[in-house]
Amino acid sequence: MSETLIQLSNEKSTELLSDQQQNPFLTSKVIRKPGFSPCRVLFLYPNERGMSTIPPSIAGLSQILKDEGHVTSLFDTTFYKFDDEITIEDSDAITSKALTNRPVTDIDDDDLHFKKTTKSAVDDFRKAVLEFKPDIIAVSCTETTFLRGMKIIDETRDLGIKNLFGGVFPTFAPDLVMTYSNVDMICVGEGENAMIDLANTISNKDTPSNLTNLWIRQKDGSIQKNSISRPVSIDEIPAITDIELFGEERFYRPMGGKIRRLLPVETHRGCPFTCSFCNSPGQNRLYGDGDFKKGLSFFRKKDMNLVKTEIENHIKKYNVEYIYFWADTFLAWDQNEFDQFIEMYSKIKLPFWCQTRIETIDQGKFEQLKEVGLDRVTFGLEHGNAKFRAEVVKREYSNDSAIRKIKIVEKLGITFSVNNIIGFPDETRELAFDTIELNRQFKSDNTSCSILVPFHGTELHDICVKKGYLDPNVICAVSNSGESLLNMPQWDKKDITRLRDVFAMYIKFPKNRWPEIKEAETNIELREDLRSEFIKTYWSDANAKIEDDIAEAAKGLF
Repeated sequence: MSETLIQLSNEKSTELLSDQQQNPFLTSKVIRKPGFSPCRVLFLYPNERGMSTIPPSIAGLSQILKDEGHVTSLFDTTFYKFDDEITIEDSDAITSKALTNRPVTDIDDDDLHFKKTTKSAVDDFRKAVLEFKPDIIAVSCTETTFLRGMKIIDETRDLGIKNLFGGVFPTFAPDLVMTYSNVDMICVGEGENAMIDLANTISNKDTPSNLTNLWIRQKDGSIQKNSISRPVSIDEIPAITDIELFGEERFYRPMGGKIRRLLPVETHRGCPFTCSFCNSPGQNRLYGDGDFKKGLSFFRKKDMNLVKTEIENHIKKYNVEYIYFWADTFLAWDQNEFDQFIEMYSKIKLPFWCQTRIETIDQGKFEQLKEVGLDRVTFGLEHGNAKFRAEVVKREYSNDSAIRKIKIVEKLGITFSVNNIIGFPDETRELAFDTIELNRQFKSDNTSCSILVPFHGTELHDICVKKGYLDPNVICAVSNSGESLLNMPQWDKKDITRLRDVFAMYIKFPKNRWPEIKEAETNIELREDLRSEFIKTYWSDANAKIEDDIAEAAKGLF
């Protein structure tokens, strides 16, 4: 983290926040001049191999820009096939190898929505720029997708369009991002106010300068680092956002082995918990842990009437049949807020998926959620050793409590999946088997196993760097080989990958098969035989032949 952000995190004060923007809501301090000409903003979403559903952030930013009178367009790389030195490991191959998600069987005509293009993303982006003639290219990226965005920008730099990079990676590694000379500006923190100010400045034909949240490269190469404005009120962001910017083909996502017409709905922004592998705690530190006025900390919950308005619009305008609630911890509501959700959604009852913490499981609440439409839920277990989980992962609950609570959901007949991580700093293979043992105590529909990626802005990134396991300037995109980015003496990274690939087998198969599974870690032919047996035994409704294009394109959500 840069010195500026460290200072913001540690001081927890408003002194370094903008004194130019005392109003924390979604208002612009840059006013358009008479004779205003709309700013043309082209969003670049360098999504590697369809790794996520539609991000609410871009849809929201596009809407507020349009409401301000500007013009937007989008170039989304989700359906492009990349095969180069920065291509991350194919997430389809990972989920298929590791038995993370059920294969998609209800193909019908929906395969049309998943066909990848073999065209060049760079060539097509160049055409989009020439046709749209943007005044600014806004690149929304994570650490995983930053290098893809840079490659597209690098190869179209001759077109002379200024760019702005935003997202969690520029927020938590601003100095590193600005070492890339083709980056003109970055947004540190939230982008709603910054985008309006930047667009209005361009429309006024002024040079961007003292715009909050922006770091701007000057003509002499120096970087102007502006202060950070207060968090926006998410209730001031338009309830109906520019979802259609992404195109209808992006409405289709696999879920539980079926292709759904699905759209996201944001209910929370940020998270009140402090997991060491997540950057939400970093956002809380960046914004001062709520030292602003009441209700203006980074963790915010959207008004239920606005949630209702967005859902109803999705149904009426886009014929959505499934909702994904975009929240790190869906049940981070107090009792009154939860009751409001139940009352609101009881009139909708569309199937939905959400993710929440194990600690938030309550039988009464889950009975109500099932009644109004909860179709499936994902829990982040992450690690099965209670001591290691508390000290390293920063999740404090007992294994007995986790089992007891998850069995509530199991008994209610609600489909659930469990997320796990291996390859933590100083973790051993033996500790990872504690995670396997805990997962064996309940019957999840599917179980994910991810290798830790120590992203900038997380506590674990700093720990890994301090221990010498990670170069601080390494950009933590998932490697081509899918191996750990950490160089740890106690656990070989190839062994970590091999365990990931058979993790679900150790959980589902009886223990007398474990010697066979151990052999399959290095015997690919045996692993494939066991994989086929796993699918037939535990996913018996997933035996239909899947066309190559669909298997390649159809992904589980997270």
